Amino acid sequence: MKLQIVSLGISLLLLLPAGQAGAASFDCGKASNPFERAICGDEALSSADDRLARTYETAIGGLSTAALGVVRADQRRWLSYAQRACTPDAQPLAAGDYDERGLRCLAGVFNDRSRVLEASRMIDGRRFYPISREVVLPNPDEVDDPQSNWPVAQHELALLQLDDAAAYAEDFNAFVKSQASELSDLAGALDGTEPDALDPASDTSVHVTLHEPATENRISLEVITYWYGHGAAHGQGHISYLHYLVDEARALEANDIFTGKRWENAVTKLVAEALRAEHGDNLFFDNDEDIAAIVTDPRSWDLSNDYHLIVQFNPYEVAAYAYGYPVARVSWSDLEPYLAEGAQDVRYGF
Repeated sequence: MKLQIVSLGISLLLLLPAGQAGAASFDCGKASNPFERAICGDEALSSADDRLARTYETAIGGLSTAALGVVRADQRRWLSYAQRACTPDAQPLAAGDYDERGLRCLAGVFNDRSRVLEASRMIDGRRFYPISREVVLPNPDEVDDPQSNWPVAQHELALLQLDDAAAYAEDFNAFVKSQASELSDLAGALDGTEPDALDPASDTSVHVTLHEPATENRISLEVITYWYGHGAAHGQGHISYLHYLVDEARALEANDIFTGKRWENAVTKLVAEALRAEHGDNLFFDNDEDIAAIVTDPRSWDLSNDYHLIVQFNPYEVAAYAYGYPVARVSWSDLEPYLAEGAQDVRYGF
C-alpha cells in the first residue's frame, strides 16, 4: 500500500526542492509508530493526510527563499505539534494505538493545517503566505482520568504575511504581527518568546486570512477567533476585520470613512434600523446606544460590498448565541451625507 503521509512525506518535502514532490510517498508496510500506523490505517485520517501533502506542495510553490524557509520551519513545528495534539499527555504516543477519539482529533488537526496552508497564494499581484504557531498542553485537572474528553489543551495561531522585498510588505507584516499580540498569547512565539499565559483547560484558535482581493491601497483581513473552555456547553467564536492602508502604513480609522458632527449617532441609527428590519424579534438590544461602540469600530466593518456597508455582530452582542453572527447592511447612498472626503478612495482602495 502506497500513501502520502505527513509523518514522513512532509519531512521529505521539507528537504527536497519544490519540484520533487513525487518523492513524498511512503510504504505503509514500514509504518513504525502509532502516529504512522494511524495515518495508514484510518480512512478519514488517510484522506486528510493526502489532502495536506498536496496542499503543502502547492503552498510552497513560487515562494522566495526566505518565505520558503519560514513555511518549512512552521511545518516542522506543526508536525511535532500534530504528534502531541491528540494524546492523553501532550507527548507523542509511544506504544499502542490511537482510540476513536484520537483518530478523529488527528483528522481535525490535519484538516485545520490544510486550511491554514490554503491561504498561501498569489492574488492581484501580491504573494501571501501563512505563518503559524501551535502549542498543546496537558490539562492537570484531567491527568488522572483515563476517560477524560479533554486531556490536553490545543492553542493555535495563524497569520498572513506578504512575500515581497518592498518596504510596504515589511510594514504590513509588522502590522499583522502587532495586531496578533492583541488577539493571542501565542503571538510572542512568532519571535521566539515562550508563551507563559496559555490556559491548559481551554482550546483557542486565531486565524487571520485575506477577506477580499487586495486593492492597491487597502488590504482587508478577516479575523476569526475561537475559544472553548473544557466542559462548557459550547465554544465562543468572534469575527472581526483588519483594514490596512498601504500608503499610510496603518490601520483604517473611522474618520477615514466618516466625518461631521455626531456622525456616530446618525450611522448607529441607520445600522439599528437595518438590524431591526432584517432580524426583528430575534434581537435583544434595547437602545441604539447599546450598539454604538460596535457600529463605529472599523473592526466591525466589512467593506467588500459595492452597495452596502456591512456591520458584523457576534453572538450575544445583539441576539442570543444560537442566532449566530447577524449582520446589518446599510446602503452607501444612505451613508453619503456622513462620508469623509476621500472615503470613496478608501472604500475602493485607490
